[in-house]
Amino acid sequence: MPNLRLMPVCLFSRFASASLVAALFFAPAAALAEWYQHSFNVMGTRASVELWQQRVDTAKKLAREVELEMRRLEAAMSPYIESSELSLINREAFSRPVDISPEMHALLERSIEFGDLSAGAFDISFASAGHLYNYREGVKPSASALETVLPAVNYKSIKLELKKKGGTTVRFTKPGMKIDLGGIAKGYAVDQGIRLLEKHGVQAAMISAGGDSRMLGDRGVHPETGERLSWVIGVRHPRDETLSALRLPLSNAAISTSGDYERFFDEAGHRYHHIIVPDTGKSARGVVSVSIIGPKSIDCDALSTTVFVLGVEKGLALIDTVPEYDAIIIDANGSLHYSAGLAAGK
Repeated sequence: MPNLRLMPVCLFSRFASASLVAALFFAPAAALAEWYQHSFNVMGTRASVELWQQRVDTAKKLAREVELEMRRLEAAMSPYIESSELSLINREAFSRPVDISPEMHALLERSIEFGDLSAGAFDISFASAGHLYNYREGVKPSASALETVLPAVNYKSIKLELKKKGGTTVRFTKPGMKIDLGGIAKGYAVDQGIRLLEKHGVQAAMISAGGDSRMLGDRGVHPETGERLSWVIGVRHPRDETLSALRLPLSNAAISTSGDYERFFDEAGHRYHHIIVPDTGKSARGVVSVSIIGPKSIDCDALSTTVFVLGVEKGLALIDTVPEYDAIIIDANGSLHYSAGLAAGK
């Protein structure tokens, strides 16, 4: 893991950020260049692009290209947009094979791979039960309603098939099946944004979308010591957005945090949130926040959901088998747990 170490702060210590944002603002030593930052709403969250560029007009153009790319992906992969490719799949894939784009095929294939890796803890068909929750209205499904839809929750019932004349189709073998790419699509979008910036020669940047962030290069040079500076990322306190749980210096790395505070409602002392256990259709318990650090946002995104569902013991056991990726878990008692690589200080 490049340039990774835990900052010497206590759990739930105060920090400048309420979420995953950079906390150091020293500029690289260049006379004309400067940092440019652009924020926008996309994929149901707040996204931002920050990059180092010699010309402001070029920086604005590149940041806008990143925004347009993320909006393109939202239009294709949102379950809330009726015209999206994902919505078409959810409407038609049980009744007939649906032609899909190479990009959708790649994401579905990767999602199935994570299903296999996690023995079903990561399952994009959780939406077959998840759509019964309304977090804004505080509505949860009854036990009988869950029992009715749970047979449709099984990623192995998603079938990708190559056509003889080229292209791919997807079909569902279970009635009532729905899929949701919320556990992987934002990470993919962040990676796509970084690829776009790299294509244009950008060497220092950060793209964030909700809990998913990826850093390209570092944060510049300290003006007095000449030391290269890492991006310093704050992982938010899961029960107080004005506090952070810890700070992480990162360069050329991605981080994804999944928490039970993103979409939720509380009722009778229980929190009902959007991270669903596929086997039960209910919100995962025992963990309140999982952060995954590694090279790619798409994998960090999927793994943070996976580890959250698995819980501390099984989640750490899984992540210790995945090279180049590490985990930080905050359990329901507020205790921190680290994967073997972080615990050993690697």
